[in-house]
Amino acid sequence: MHGTDLKTLIESHGAAGFYQKVVELLNEQQLTPDDFSYYELADACGILPRLRSLRESLLPVDNRLDSPAAIRHLLSETSSVGTSLFQVITGELIARKVNEGYEDETGFIGDKLVTVLPSRLRSSKIAGFRALAGPTEVAEGESYQESTFEEKYVTTLESKQGRILSINEELIAFDQTGEIHRRAMALGYYLRQERERTIVRAVTDADSGSGTYVYRPSGTGASLYAADGSNRNYVGPTNTTSPDFDAAVPLADWTDIEEVLHYRATQVRDDRVDGDQRPIVVPARQLLVSERLRGTARSIVHSTEVSVNSASGEVRAANPVHNMVEVLSSPFIDEQGGSATTDWYLGDFRRQFVWTEIWPVQTFLQRAESEAAFDRDVVLRVKARYYGGISAVDTVFVTRVAGA
Repeated sequence: MHGTDLKTLIESHGAAGFYQKVVELLNEQQLTPDDFSYYELADACGILPRLRSLRESLLPVDNRLDSPAAIRHLLSETSSVGTSLFQVITGELIARKVNEGYEDETGFIGDKLVTVLPSRLRSSKIAGFRALAGPTEVAEGESYQESTFEEKYVTTLESKQGRILSINEELIAFDQTGEIHRRAMALGYYLRQERERTIVRAVTDADSGSGTYVYRPSGTGASLYAADGSNRNYVGPTNTTSPDFDAAVPLADWTDIEEVLHYRATQVRDDRVDGDQRPIVVPARQLLVSERLRGTARSIVHSTEVSVNSASGEVRAANPVHNMVEVLSSPFIDEQGGSATTDWYLGDFRRQFVWTEIWPVQTFLQRAESEAAFDRDVVLRVKARYYGGISAVDTVFVTRVAGA
């Protein structure tokens, strides 16, 4: 919007009405934050009365507009109402750009791996129960047998993540609205990327070796994919719980997925204590791999035909795992290096992992009265943060497979 349009709206609606009108136009998508100039907005609010003429007088001398004389005259605040209006509108626009950057999901898979669980408490308990007996036959006229349950639970762990973005006087005085928005979007994007990395490292249990656990049964941290296979979610050389599945399974073709499905069908059991433990239905919905295995995984899942060896030779047949699972990959697995780049994960991640969200992404505006305004010519500062964390609520829904 041009400065004259802004001035007209302010004069006709007043400060509060102008803010409401701007929000209305933004919500209706008749305007976007990129349609505004912070320099012209500041001028319309009456807090830059001498800046326009100062800029014009300096332009013929040089095109940089970075002289000390210019900086000393920037942002002369002549109206407290205008100053407050400028700060409120600016905060609204920048917050929307931060959110735009945060909501850019391109290449991110985190939300496909967790169930978002709004929460008002940190380190809360997520309770479950252990069935002691299944249903039994009830003869005519006989009483039903009593069934009890033993409480079990996991605890959640959340953390606060955030960053501050400082907007210098020069960015507004030299009308660099695009640069301000670029930085605001970058702030939101990198905040989202940090959340993504937290989720991916958690579902792969990358940090349990350093004492950071995603699985905390009864409040005590434990390795999610126990190396001995005791959690019924690991196929690999150290699995002593399931001797038939104590070897690495490199991801090469459809038979490897079939082998892990066989493991899940025969080794994943419920946790009843009274009576024989039985298989549970845990359909695999996703295949998570490193970027190194992405092409292989997609080829296996999306191929319509496979080669099958028979007595008469090699023949083509329909792919048994065609589009059976969604292939997900992340560079945050490759980042772990070593065997992590060849390991792969099969299961239903959203049933196993929850993201407890205490605060969704939030933005806050610190006005020019801060120390930074004097020390570094900062006209305003934007803080973006979220408060949340990821926890595993069980062990059986996702299987880790050693690929080497």
